[in-house]
Amino acid sequence: MSIMQRFFLTEDAFQGEVIYFPEDISHQISRVLRMKPGDQVVAINPLGKEYHLTLQDVNPKICIGKVDSVQAAMGEPTLQLDLYVALTQREKFEWILQKCTEVGVSSITPVVTERSLVFNQQSVDKKQERWQKILKEAAEQSQRGRVPDLKETLDYETVCSQVRADRRLIAWVGETSQNLKAALGDGSVNQLALLIGPEGGFSTKEIQTAIASGWSPFTMGKRVLRMETAAVVACALIFYESEEMGA
Repeated sequence: MSIMQRFFLTEDAFQGEVIYFPEDISHQISRVLRMKPGDQVVAINPLGKEYHLTLQDVNPKICIGKVDSVQAAMGEPTLQLDLYVALTQREKFEWILQKCTEVGVSSITPVVTERSLVFNQQSVDKKQERWQKILKEAAEQSQRGRVPDLKETLDYETVCSQVRADRRLIAWVGETSQNLKAALGDGSVNQLALLIGPEGGFSTKEIQTAIASGWSPFTMGKRVLRMETAAVVACALIFYESEEMGA
């Protein structure tokens, strides 16, 4: 079975039975993908509805498609997993954005910790457009029904004290007794917050702050994972234990 190209569009692109693609996506359809009238694609609106279309007009300035059918997107997990991850080198952070989007996270929040990279708001602001593009392309590729939210950068203390969820978990190399399965409990949660630290790990003070604020530490096993690996593995395991992955 061939997989149709998917595109996330803003609400104004949907005009009844006709969909109008913006210029940047029209250029991609016509010049990059070299699609033609009669080809079929999927457009997803901000509410997660999939519009299956047949392209009628294809040119670099504007492409037009006619709606064949509409259905709710099937690629979204029922569990809301919000990832809080320490700021790190550009390549690593962008890899986390891409892979955790593919796995199914609902939102990603950069966090400033004691051992994370020095935070520069201006630098982060300049990267926002690129980060949003990475999220969008990863969501399209992985058949998601929505693009994860990229939240504003928060300091560690704010995350510990203000984040609310049915369960709040923090990956910590110093934890030896409680694994992720045990930390998840019976798995009957609708919203879960996951906190992943920087390359140097959390400081003792930071772990104490998290535990005092109600976060539950868990071990990732006997081997020490890189932070970007830990983020993706933890997210995937959470979805697996929540029966969101697999048959």
